[in-house]
Amino acid sequence: MKTSQDLFKQLDEAEALFNKGSIKNAQKKVRDVMSLTKGLGKIPNKLRHKLNFAISQSRYFDEMSSFAANPKREEFINEIKKIIDKPLDSPKRQAHLIHDIQAKWQLLDLSSRPASRDQWNSFNVLTNKAWEPCSEYFDELKQVKIENAQKRLGIINSINIYVEKNQSNWPQPKFLIQFLRQSFDEWQKYAPVLEKDLNNLKKAYFESKKPINDAIKKQEQIVINAKESLILKVEAISDDDNDICIKKFNDLKNEWKKTGSAGRKNDNKLWDKFNKSADRFFNAKKETIEQEINHANNLLKKLKSEEISIIEASNAIQELKNINKTKEYLSIQQYIKSKKIEQQTKQKEAKVYSYIALLDSFINQDLDNNALPSSIKNKLNKQPLDKSNIEKLRYACIKLESLAQLDSLKKDAELRQSIQMEMLTSKFNKTSNNLNSLDDLIVYFINNLSVKIGTAEKSLWKRVSKSIEILA
Repeated sequence: MKTSQDLFKQLDEAEALFNKGSIKNAQKKVRDVMSLTKGLGKIPNKLRHKLNFAISQSRYFDEMSSFAANPKREEFINEIKKIIDKPLDSPKRQAHLIHDIQAKWQLLDLSSRPASRDQWNSFNVLTNKAWEPCSEYFDELKQVKIENAQKRLGIINSINIYVEKNQSNWPQPKFLIQFLRQSFDEWQKYAPVLEKDLNNLKKAYFESKKPINDAIKKQEQIVINAKESLILKVEAISDDDNDICIKKFNDLKNEWKKTGSAGRKNDNKLWDKFNKSADRFFNAKKETIEQEINHANNLLKKLKSEEISIIEASNAIQELKNINKTKEYLSIQQYIKSKKIEQQTKQKEAKVYSYIALLDSFINQDLDNNALPSSIKNKLNKQPLDKSNIEKLRYACIKLESLAQLDSLKKDAELRQSIQMEMLTSKFNKTSNNLNSLDDLIVYFINNLSVKIGTAEKSLWKRVSKSIEILA
């Protein structure tokens, strides 16, 4: 036997259903409590007051339902009056028109509070009068209503079979909802039915759906609990590293996707709450990104004004870990790259110039002021030769031309061929005269010059300079 405490709980559930907009279910709970209080004898005052409040709420929603549906019912009554005042030429068409109005009336009763007695009596009297001109068609339509009732019984039976088949292991809510929607679409096809069958069919239809609706609510509640648990986990994230917080949130978001549906209304509310719980991480991330963007802009400004070096800027942007795909980061990266290319070009030009100027530095005995690498300067003879060794100079020149893939003079063809054979042999036999690089060949060339150089030496150096431009 139900205690007053149980009834209090049911009334609380009814109030929650009213608040959620599930009016029919709430009203059913209120009616159940009203029925159960009859067996209690003396009802506690607190329970009586709570029940009276729930009954008032139920009546209020009935009145609201009537307020919305009654104007539509008046429209149906006026449509019937028009048919009576101006009957159609075809009894069959008139019967179909009346049939359609009756079907709409019955569907309105299904979706809202039933019509009042006065409204129903008025509609019934007028409908019977409108039927009089098509009495010959009445029997045929009556048969249609009987067949509709049979079809609706078939739908109820199919729902009961579905329940019996699946109640031990219910499918996911989305499939249950899909089944109910399809059943309702079928149900609507078979209207109207005879008045004597309408209420019984409607009651049986709702009773057959109840186990499915209960299963949907039960499964959705499990999902609600799971999603509320995930929200609590998000709220508990408190790592010092904000990126770790965001990673943990994304992991929980992947879990969220696997939980299933908690019902459309619940899902939207829970999802909003879930995301809002993580706003603090993304706000902090946004603030960090803004700071790094400002830092990147300042670095670029300082780099352009030469307040900092390329190396300093390159090291500084390594710390900008959150904006590597932003236009600000790409701008400074591109500028650093262009400055490095510019720097490398200048260095190359300076190197080429210092190599080409080596001959003049040698002649003027001014090697110390030449920007040549010390590795070259240290290999140069301290005491120049009395006479240049032209053959060795030619050798160095032609070998440099070979390395630079420049053409040599026709008269040097034989020596060029000999040098190329030497280079090929050296490559395969791993033997070398240590004259295979630009630096070694330049040192070799200078070390075979005399202080007093002539036209031949200058002509060969001019050819060497072209090779330097390529090889340096």
